[in-house]
Amino acid sequence: MTAKIESHLKQRPFGVRSEVFCWSLGSGLWRCIAAAICGLQLSCSTSKLFEELDVEQKKIAGETSRIAGERRGSKTLSWKAGQKRLLEEDLSLQQAEARLAEITRQRENQWKEWLPRPTLYASLQNSFKELGNLSTDSIAGAFYAPLTIPNPWTQTAKAYQYALQEVQATDSLELSKRRQVINLYRMYAEWERMLESQMLVNSENLEERVQNSLRARETEAMALERRQTFQGQLSRLLNLPGVAVTPLPDTLPKVDYEKQLAGLVPGKNYGQLATRLSSYEIEAAILRRRGMRFGQWPAPSFNASMPPIYNSRDEGSEFINTDEDVSLFGSWSKSFDLTGREAADLKSAEDNVEYVRKSLRISLDAEGLKWDRLKNRYRLLVEKREILRERLAHALRNGGSGGRAESDLVDARKLLGDLQNLERAKQDLDMEVWLWDDKAWN
Repeated sequence: MTAKIESHLKQRPFGVRSEVFCWSLGSGLWRCIAAAICGLQLSCSTSKLFEELDVEQKKIAGETSRIAGERRGSKTLSWKAGQKRLLEEDLSLQQAEARLAEITRQRENQWKEWLPRPTLYASLQNSFKELGNLSTDSIAGAFYAPLTIPNPWTQTAKAYQYALQEVQATDSLELSKRRQVINLYRMYAEWERMLESQMLVNSENLEERVQNSLRARETEAMALERRQTFQGQLSRLLNLPGVAVTPLPDTLPKVDYEKQLAGLVPGKNYGQLATRLSSYEIEAAILRRRGMRFGQWPAPSFNASMPPIYNSRDEGSEFINTDEDVSLFGSWSKSFDLTGREAADLKSAEDNVEYVRKSLRISLDAEGLKWDRLKNRYRLLVEKREILRERLAHALRNGGSGGRAESDLVDARKLLGDLQNLERAKQDLDMEVWLWDDKAWN
């Protein structure tokens, strides 16, 4: 009876439509399953991202609440300790050192580009019905170690590039260290001047503080805020978050070029670092021009075909049976540009070299004039300082004579303020000279 029913259904169009419907239903089911699997994979992969973001956000929020609610620690640093801390922990210097280390690693490992690149190859071949019955015959594997022959011209260009980048990064790091040390020196000196100016304000406003305590509290609050801002900047420079750093200005070494300035000659015993940094710009332009010339003549391409070191399909064979197992092949081609683009690019590279040289000569001329102006300003500041010192000494000796005590005191305070401003200006010039004094840094 069942056989008759099946035979009857096969003869009717309804039976055909039912089979098509069942197949369509099955195909749609597989598509739904595949879509669900893909969606599950995407959901799992992105859910981990948001979990990590949530953890990091909670850490940042907790750290922010902790810092805002607790008292800042305190740390007193001498100049040597602060300088040591700066050179070891400054984030910008750490980034520059990491960049230099990476360039050095690339230069030292360039020879490894000639090494073969081992490749492991695995394949699975089985029918869909027998996926649950995998055997060793269904899995195949092979291990290859093909030879690589890099372009010799390209390797030469890379060697030049790595060498130039390394020396340039080394000197750039040295310049960054000098600038950060000078910045720290300025902050130590400024802290001392800030304390001195606060004492001067207190002495000037003694009567006003007695008469108006509110104004005195406002002055003290402003001074406290200034010290806190200054200490925050110093903490960031030394990578000491949450610590109020108090520098010790009396430990600063004296940087004074009053007696040395006349003997400094840029290009001879002064500014060698600046000379090297300028030469790198010219050499980079020359390398670009050289690369354009080499690019007009492409190098031949070589390659080698090697049998697999191991093949599970052919375990009994040796790595190299005969010389025929190894094949070397190469090619060389040269295309000719009829548009004039290559000639224009080469001309542009040559013009760039000349442009860099001319720009450097202009910069050197400007730096020479700047150096002369610096020496003139320095000489005038020294002369003016001596005059102010003599006037201040005279005012202190004759203070109060002839009933002019209050007037003489005002003059003395004004002279002292002018002298402090002049000392700050002179120190700025000393810092400019110090930056390029290679002997002082060595």
